Amino acid sequence: MSSLLQIIDLHNPVEFDELLQQRALCGWDKTISHIEAWRAAMDVETRAMFWIVPPSLAHLPLLERCAGHIALVSETSPPNEELARRDKSVLYISSLFIRPEHRGGLGRKAVQALESWAKVPPFGAPHCEAITLTALDRRYTEDDSDEWGGVWAKFGQQAPKKGSSTEDWYTRMGYVKWKSQPMFNEQCLDGTKIKLVAAFLRKTL
Repeated sequence: MSSLLQIIDLHNPVEFDELLQQRALCGWDKTISHIEAWRAAMDVETRAMFWIVPPSLAHLPLLERCAGHIALVSETSPPNEELARRDKSVLYISSLFIRPEHRGGLGRKAVQALESWAKVPPFGAPHCEAITLTALDRRYTEDDSDEWGGVWAKFGQQAPKKGSSTEDWYTRMGYVKWKSQPMFNEQCLDGTKIKLVAAFLRKTL
């Protein structure tokens, strides 16, 4: 097993606070209630969360060695058996985050390391047949139309650089898209709420 990933203990207040700080940097799922819900899911083994610890930092104290985090999930909220199943035959990658100062290849290594845990109880299961994930549809990066690339202006943000699509990043690692549909809730500068389209991707093990 890869030593890059170390299981998180969310009953440890220090680790709970560190994860909360990293989620604040991420900007998604960043409240205490989110972390408490994840802790509850870990307690019933429907969610496994790992610190991403590069070997070069492994000798440092906890708060200095955690370069990011990632999760492997067997039940999504709301439940969706296309993405994850309680019997762990299909598992879902969630909550990948790398601190900005550690980006540049570490995310790819973390995903590959997580794949190796998919058949290992209690995090995964020997009969696990596939890993899934969702990513922002590539058209928000590659299509300049108002419907796609133009949506960033509604959030007061610049459009990402072409070629930086997260969907494409996962595709290069062997994940295959089977559909796109609205999924991610966002609020525009004017208060309007919209759902951004997600790409659903899957990799057979």
